[in-house]
Amino acid sequence: MRMIMIRVGIMGLGQIAHRVAKGIQHAKHAQLYAVGSRTIEKAEEFQKTYHAVKAYGDYEELLQDTDVDMIYICTPNSFHFEHIKAALLHGKHVLCEKPLVANSEQVKECFQLARTQKRFLMEAEKTLFTPLNQKLMQLLKEGAIGTLNYIEGSYSYPMDAAGMNEDHWCFSKEDGGSVYDVGVYPICYANWFSQGHIQSVQAVKECAPKGYDVFTQALITYDNGVFASVRSGWKQWMDNRGVLYGSEGVIETENFWKNTRAVLKKNGSITPIEVEMQSDFTGEVEHAVQCIEEGLLESPVLGERQSLEIMKVLEYVKSL
Repeated sequence: MRMIMIRVGIMGLGQIAHRVAKGIQHAKHAQLYAVGSRTIEKAEEFQKTYHAVKAYGDYEELLQDTDVDMIYICTPNSFHFEHIKAALLHGKHVLCEKPLVANSEQVKECFQLARTQKRFLMEAEKTLFTPLNQKLMQLLKEGAIGTLNYIEGSYSYPMDAAGMNEDHWCFSKEDGGSVYDVGVYPICYANWFSQGHIQSVQAVKECAPKGYDVFTQALITYDNGVFASVRSGWKQWMDNRGVLYGSEGVIETENFWKNTRAVLKKNGSITPIEVEMQSDFTGEVEHAVQCIEEGLLESPVLGERQSLEIMKVLEYVKSL
């Protein structure tokens, strides 16, 4: 198959967009073509830094650019649903930062619209597409640790360390809190590596006075007998690692969402597992481009079913 260059436009130029831009720059068959912000000054500054072809100070102008093939949405969570639909209706393929939207009904509506528009849609969960996690999935399938039984994943940090204030989107009761911010990472990690479907979810959480969670721990049971414990928080540092426990060994990864090194513990020995990586965002972009080239409307790795499974956990936690 002859690959063509997919021209990408970034919508929303906050902190995460800088890392996304670097990921696109390293991706095969993808070009950072356009960037869009709510002010032209910010867009032009970003354009200059990352050498985009065009800059727009209006999201609608970005979407109207017929040279843009795919939109990568980096706007706050509360705007994802609106911006996904707008991009699809303008005939763009869409990668949208996690979490995709605020609830299951919105997930279904977005994927239905993508099918109607015959455009590709994927939740941007970089964790699944890093070279290391791709390697670990291969090792699991080869039986490197025997039968997978249990998964642990945690991501937590003191919110003061991030310099966020109460106006930040993260502090929304509806689509914020630690579980919507960083809890998505261990949830997605566990769901994917389990290779099963969620059977049940139990959870506990601690909330701030405004209603968003500052700590969540969930126990997920899958239909293939695998269990997972996932934690997220904004009150303290945790070990922030992913662990895969099998009948014959264990694989541990610090900062599992972006690392290039893990360790395999088996039969009393410790074996390092190492890969090379230029950007932790490149893999997801390359996967999306490949899906588009193959004419797919959703990813076989992270499509509607998988986004609904992630949302099942998020909605359960929010309901507590």
